[in-house]
Amino acid sequence: MKSHQLLQEKRPRSERVYAKYRKVLPESPLHLLEMDIKMTWIESVKKHAYTLTLIDTFTRVVLHRITQYSIKKMDVKRFWDYVIIHHLQPEDCLKNKFEIEIRNDNDKRFSAQLIRDYFKENHLNQVFTHPYTPQENGHVESFHAILSKHLAPYLFWDLDELETHLKTFYQKYNYERLHSSVANLSPMNFWKLYKRGFIDKKVDLKNRKIKFKLNIPYQNVRKLTGKIELEGSSLHDFEKIEIYKKRISAESLVQLTV
Repeated sequence: MKSHQLLQEKRPRSERVYAKYRKVLPESPLHLLEMDIKMTWIESVKKHAYTLTLIDTFTRVVLHRITQYSIKKMDVKRFWDYVIIHHLQPEDCLKNKFEIEIRNDNDKRFSAQLIRDYFKENHLNQVFTHPYTPQENGHVESFHAILSKHLAPYLFWDLDELETHLKTFYQKYNYERLHSSVANLSPMNFWKLYKRGFIDKKVDLKNRKIKFKLNIPYQNVRKLTGKIELEGSSLHDFEKIEIYKKRISAESLVQLTV
């Protein structure tokens, strides 16, 4: 035991703030954000890759994602540097005294003092979910569940292959996939139209629900939002066959070593 350390002044640790409500009720875009990490197996190196995702609960837009073999607290900090520069600063959130809540679970990378201090310095309100209550972080948990189901048929040989696949999935989610919770629009189109006043909002405080309605004809959506050209692979049948071949090859290699 290092007795000399007993005389040193201990740095005070701030208490964690936990979610008050299980159902979130964001007031506007960027008001309440959720982040989470999921794992995906990479066959060539026999280990998992980690994907950190941040979603805006009002628009359902995925604001940022990184995928790496390892995610540490410094990676989380750099992740948020990007979010602040590309999303929060352009909206002048600090100047407009815009309250932003960030929800996450009790992962050690999120609860690290470095990250908690970083959020405090940047006027971001970090809120932790209670243990064993993923519904308190339900939007990003639901998104990762959809992603897991999508990835389930595939076995990825390397990180580049997974990255190409994820890039397409996230882009299609943001720009093409229709979401019933945001007036049957894609998340990004919903955000664009909300900014322009083409979305009506009805808030049910008692049940903590928000309903949205498009106040223009749906046939005008493409004209107002424009067309997004997706980058990267579209994962057509021939690409699925290539992934399947790699899966069969990998399984054969495993059997030969037994």
